[in-house]
Amino acid sequence: MNLRNKRLSKKQTTSIKTSQRVKQQANPSASKNIKYTSQFENGLMHIVDNEYSKMYQLSDIDYEISTQEEQENVGIGYAEALNALDIKSRYQLLVLNQRVKSHILKDVRLPYQGDGFDNFREEMNQKAEKDFEKDDKNFEVRKYAIFTTQSHTRDQANHDLNVIGKNFENRHEKNNVPLKLKTLDGIERLSVFAKLLRPNRYFITTYQDLAVTGLTSKEFIVPNHFKFPRSKDYFKVGELFSKVLYIRQYPKFLEDKLIKEVCNTGVECAISIHAKPYNMIDARKTIQTIQTLNKSEIQKQQKRNFKDGIGEDMISGEAAEIAASTKGYLDEFREEGQKLFSGIFAVYFTAESLEKLTEYTKLIKDAGNTWQVDFDEVEQYHEEALNTILPIGKPYLDVEMNYMRDMTTTNIASQIPYSNVELQSPTGQVYGKNQLTHSLITIDRVRDLITPSGIVVGSSGSGKGMTVKWEIIMNLLKYPGRRIVIVDPEGEYTPIAKRFGGQVLDISTGTSHHLNLLDLPDENLLDDEDRNVDLVKEKANLLSSLFESLLKSFSDSEAAIVDRITRQVYTDFEGQEKGPTLVDWFKLLKEQPEQTAKDLALKVEPYAVGSQDIFAHATNVDLNARFIVFNIKKLDPKLKQFAMKVILDQIWKQVVTYQNKLLTYLYFDELQLNFDTEENAQWFTQLWSRVRKYGAIPTGITQNVSTLLNNESGKKMISNSEFLILLRQKIVDINRLSEVIKLTPSLIKFVDEKVPQGTGLISAGGVIVPFENPIPIHTELFELMNTDAQSVV
Repeated sequence: MNLRNKRLSKKQTTSIKTSQRVKQQANPSASKNIKYTSQFENGLMHIVDNEYSKMYQLSDIDYEISTQEEQENVGIGYAEALNALDIKSRYQLLVLNQRVKSHILKDVRLPYQGDGFDNFREEMNQKAEKDFEKDDKNFEVRKYAIFTTQSHTRDQANHDLNVIGKNFENRHEKNNVPLKLKTLDGIERLSVFAKLLRPNRYFITTYQDLAVTGLTSKEFIVPNHFKFPRSKDYFKVGELFSKVLYIRQYPKFLEDKLIKEVCNTGVECAISIHAKPYNMIDARKTIQTIQTLNKSEIQKQQKRNFKDGIGEDMISGEAAEIAASTKGYLDEFREEGQKLFSGIFAVYFTAESLEKLTEYTKLIKDAGNTWQVDFDEVEQYHEEALNTILPIGKPYLDVEMNYMRDMTTTNIASQIPYSNVELQSPTGQVYGKNQLTHSLITIDRVRDLITPSGIVVGSSGSGKGMTVKWEIIMNLLKYPGRRIVIVDPEGEYTPIAKRFGGQVLDISTGTSHHLNLLDLPDENLLDDEDRNVDLVKEKANLLSSLFESLLKSFSDSEAAIVDRITRQVYTDFEGQEKGPTLVDWFKLLKEQPEQTAKDLALKVEPYAVGSQDIFAHATNVDLNARFIVFNIKKLDPKLKQFAMKVILDQIWKQVVTYQNKLLTYLYFDELQLNFDTEENAQWFTQLWSRVRKYGAIPTGITQNVSTLLNNESGKKMISNSEFLILLRQKIVDINRLSEVIKLTPSLIKFVDEKVPQGTGLISAGGVIVPFENPIPIHTELFELMNTDAQSVV
């Protein structure tokens, strides 16, 4: 058969083309410089001989804003996790400090709609861009742990490394440190290699690509070439000038801020800390042998000194230093449970020019000098230095002991990799800027939180109104399918409602707006639990509580009559298209024979057919509008509690109607008004839970947080809210808030009485960060949102 004449099938041709396309991404000639043999799809890596490693991403921990005790627990947990490593194991901490790409701006940018509100979208977009660019240190810090073990089989190595990773996590958990480790699979691990070696290219390789080409994973993570000149203090990774610095000299005590200091230089870099435990029996013997030999040398010096007439304590500096260090090591081993490790602290960075590389070198060296740390260039062993940085799990610079240092557990554990956490969601809306990291804060209350209900608290003038209006306006501009409903006791939200075409319902004496107190929700839309609730009985209880709050006296016999009349009026209207009103209810009350009923009719007459009949007639306002404000500012103070309950009852009916259709955001300003009595508090918290159950997102706003905290229901509402904004507080309120919210001294300084307007703390899903979101004064947004110079912000 003539093989040259055999035609390839279409399938074979496609496969060859795919193979050729994928191979174009690979660089076989450069891969020989990367010192591992195989990266398996499950994340396990074979390094060399019987050495294997796995890589884990470390979760964030609020280290900097924790209490001193919590920080100590982090250090202890970290030290215990390191001490748990056996002599077959190694540990590598890899910290990547990388600039945040501007794609986050695309995620949060408000698209223009041509609906007359694009001026506001433009101002919000410009503010987000300025916040992003204002500080050139928009960096993302990611931390990884790479564990290495020795094994004769892949399966055993994989099992042992899983145990090491779990044990590392458990040692932290035992010390109340909520550290979580996420195992990286093969592709995720290779993508980290690619970020370091090909920083300006997307990594899109899959294990199918590897199978198609027959190439190894290394070919797809390397640049076109490496250059490792022996006579230079730098090397080249592709076209980038690169350098590795290592700590030549450590101070006696190394603070826990060195990693953060290096990351704050504004240099994209990778920090690798390696630690391999010594056999402690051998380590003690070696140190004791050194100590014995040194004592012998000291005795010889002392004898010579005696002959020369010199004091016995005059011994060489070297001998004195050895005596002190060996005693110090043995004391730490014996008394503090320390282990001895061979380790290195190295920093890798790149630049497009030698001038930039020199500039970055100075910045990092200066950061080290701040903490009395002497960084120096790696010379000659550039290839080994690069592989020491990469997430392989082996310090290749141990070929030259000049680079490795003996370290105790404390030396390593003092370099806490945790600093700050971020609140950033790709689908979220902007809430300002993180005061610690200068990163944008983006939160999606719908997707990110299990229970998205929220509380906004702040003293008078702290910026509550501006903060809430910012969220409302962004919801209106970004999400056409969301409804906004506000209960507004002080008339603060009327201007933005009017500007955005909202329905403002002025609830006051003489108003033409009416809400039917006796409206009931559609039973067909209720869930099984609420269908079993006696809604008529609940309405009777509501009427009784309203009359009790309005009338000078309200007896048990009158409550019984209210219950009877309420049941009767709904029975009379059963099957009719139109439901009953308070006018109908009052008419039935007047027909009752008891003197008690006649007396009650006289007392409730003003609210049924008299001058206060706001809630006595059929609802005549559009409650289906997208933006509704219930303005009760002009209502008689005596009627506000009455009005509040009727409005809340109407809101629940609307939430039931719109469930699974439109997402409703509910805002309750002056939240404390609902907590003046235990009965009102229980009624409101029940409604709060109900609207949440039907998919609405309630937010309470108050400057009198103590009123809530004086009530058990209010305490639970705050502690159970996954979304909290805390603005400037009075000291007494800060102390009270600390009863239900974990506020460390480091956090309290962001909400004390001296902080500027519009700054404070924002908590989402238990993660708390200090934020700031001042609105530029010379904008239409500010003019609209600040329209209540007429009302306190």
